Amino acid sequence: MIKAPIEQILEKIAKLSNTSIEEVKRKVEAKKALFSGLISDEGAAQIVASELGVSFQEKELQIIDLLSGMKKVNVSGKIIAIDPIRKFVRGGKELEVASFEIADSTGSIKVVVWDTKHIELLKKEIIKEGSVIEIKKADVKGIATKELHLTSSSEIVLSDKKIETIVRTNNKKISKISELRKNENALIRATVVQLFNPSFFNVCPECSMKTTFENDKTLCIKHGLVIPKKRIILSGIADDGSANVRILFFHEAALKFLAESIENLQNPEIIIEKKQKILGTEYIFAGRMRKNALFDREEFVVNDFSEVNPEEIIKELSKKNAF
Repeated sequence: MIKAPIEQILEKIAKLSNTSIEEVKRKVEAKKALFSGLISDEGAAQIVASELGVSFQEKELQIIDLLSGMKKVNVSGKIIAIDPIRKFVRGGKELEVASFEIADSTGSIKVVVWDTKHIELLKKEIIKEGSVIEIKKADVKGIATKELHLTSSSEIVLSDKKIETIVRTNNKKISKISELRKNENALIRATVVQLFNPSFFNVCPECSMKTTFENDKTLCIKHGLVIPKKRIILSGIADDGSANVRILFFHEAALKFLAESIENLQNPEIIIEKKQKILGTEYIFAGRMRKNALFDREEFVVNDFSEVNPEEIIKELSKKNAF
């Protein structure tokens, strides 16, 4: 499943299918209604993409179009930097990992290779800084800072394409909670130590403003009598050792984080199960720090996240301890 904000997914589907974003959104809402809300926005978007003939697998994409969670993508780029090959030990065997950065006219991305045949291309300088290459069947990982990871089935070939203009993406670094500032967009790596019960409220389907309920009728201040849509807000506390902060998820982000439909989340037993699974889990959160004037407290509004994978941590530690 692609791990990206739903708006980004819809934009890519619209672009690749030559369809307006409004039409894609309409199709996704219709698909969700057909399944009575039993599928997520992302799930509905994947179905709509398939119906529109859009497949992200083995399709030539520009770097700007890459989204975390994509599998077997093809992308071309110019190598603009190469990191030293690193050694590490796993299972008693000495292994190597290499990485380099490629760029095109839309952005840049780090490429990580583990397979010996790919590393040999670097060692023998078959590919080097300045080379234009085509990468086939790579997986996209990460959130705000995305990476291309190659497997043994992936390919790297020299390309005769001309890439004269390149854009280097300014990848974000992970910040400490204690260093966050108001209105700052940032990444934090923290453990969820508390999760509160979600809050539900109704909004107008036209303008998304909160509705009121009077005389058995739901009213919008702008559109009068309406059939409301239910929305959810989720909050909790995250701690990274330097400090803790209240994390806040609005509707789409909350549904994605809890991986449930809004109907199921009104069941207290499901909420209990979700809390048991999430509490004590470490995540990387992408979002923005803000001051809640009403409650006089700072909050980190989450717009994307990924669970920290223990295997990836081991890999990183192995790299640092390589000799």
